[in-house]
Amino acid sequence: MQSQPHVYQQHPGSMQQPGGMVPPQGMPPGAMQFRKRPSEADTLAKHIKKKRPTDKNMPPQIESFVPESKLYTDLVEFEKKLDTTIMRKRLDIQEALGKPTKVHRTLRLFISNTNSVQSSTATVEDAFDLNSGNVPSWTLKVEGRLLDPAAPAKKAESAQKLTSFFRSVVVELERDPNLYPEGNLIEWQKQPNTPDFDAIEIKRKGDVNVKAKIIIHLDSNPQKFKLSPALADLLDVKMETKPQIVMGIWNYCKNHKLQDAEDKRLIRCDNRLGQIFGYPQLHFSQLPELITQHLSRPDPVVIEYMIRADKPLHQSSTAYDIDVELDSAVRQKMMHIVSSTSAQKEIMALDDKIVQCVQSINNSKIKRDFLLQFSKEPVEFINKWIASQARDLEVILGESKVNLEEMKQTDFYKQPWIKEAVFHYLTTKTQQRMQELLGFQS
Repeated sequence: MQSQPHVYQQHPGSMQQPGGMVPPQGMPPGAMQFRKRPSEADTLAKHIKKKRPTDKNMPPQIESFVPESKLYTDLVEFEKKLDTTIMRKRLDIQEALGKPTKVHRTLRLFISNTNSVQSSTATVEDAFDLNSGNVPSWTLKVEGRLLDPAAPAKKAESAQKLTSFFRSVVVELERDPNLYPEGNLIEWQKQPNTPDFDAIEIKRKGDVNVKAKIIIHLDSNPQKFKLSPALADLLDVKMETKPQIVMGIWNYCKNHKLQDAEDKRLIRCDNRLGQIFGYPQLHFSQLPELITQHLSRPDPVVIEYMIRADKPLHQSSTAYDIDVELDSAVRQKMMHIVSSTSAQKEIMALDDKIVQCVQSINNSKIKRDFLLQFSKEPVEFINKWIASQARDLEVILGESKVNLEEMKQTDFYKQPWIKEAVFHYLTTKTQQRMQELLGFQS
């Protein structure tokens, strides 16, 4: 049943809008919008839906008639200690993940090429035909595998693919540009959020041998830089990350006591630092900017290879080993533990079952206490229970009247506050009567 719209009184000269509402001055008729007020049932249902019991504690005095509940209490205390330990270890793991640990491994590259060579003894049907599009071509292939440190001849198990170690790959071909207008430069750049591949293949047309230069730029995370000769000689390292370079300079200053006596952040350069940075003294916060001019991109790996077009398959007799860095297996396991949510979901499901069991025990105890009190003094218990229910009903309905059940008892009118209430009631009635008389006389 739909509720009827409220009707409000208005001035006789004003125009009434549908529903009895009058729009304010300056607002065109029909511009008012009405919003439906949510019912109490909807509000109560939403509140109940959001509320989720989380209490896992047993009711008090339960051990007196269920001694086994003491074991549950001990388990709850042990679970709290276990949760604290797990949380502390999880924080330790997250802190360790913030400090990347790398493992040096060897990546072995193999270069080969295949081609479609036309046989001189081919039949007429298999002969080269411009209309059929059967054009000779070759395919250059770059493959690689990680070597197992324990057994270099075996392939190591790794989740990373070949192109994950490369930032870019450039192949330069020595061919006549007039005969091959497609160009002699092939370049591959790693793009963010793109999948990696196990091999690199380049296919081009041609039936003659071609010299190829493969230029590989390695990728590292965090990015490493090549140091200038002077800075490399100072730190005794050729390639390193920016934070490690700054830390190395700071350790050099501390070991040689180059810090200012009052301000430890101020560095008084010796001859070697003065020649590198060109200042007699500098602030530690200036180091990241000053070392930039002494850093450059690492040198690429250059491989020269002859693409043979006279054989169906040609493999290079030389394998190329490249030093790469991998995340340690322990770190990968830690990342898997931190990111795993299956165990957490199972624990939450078990916690929900425990909460439901505890709530059921609480309800059973309440029923037991209720029936036990009723069995001892039935009449007095029923009277108290009815009075309590009546008060709760008044609170729910928002009434401020005196409890009707209590008014039926003679003891209600013998309470000490009755005289004061009667006095205030009579005083109020007397004042109302005086005001009526004064208003009648005027």
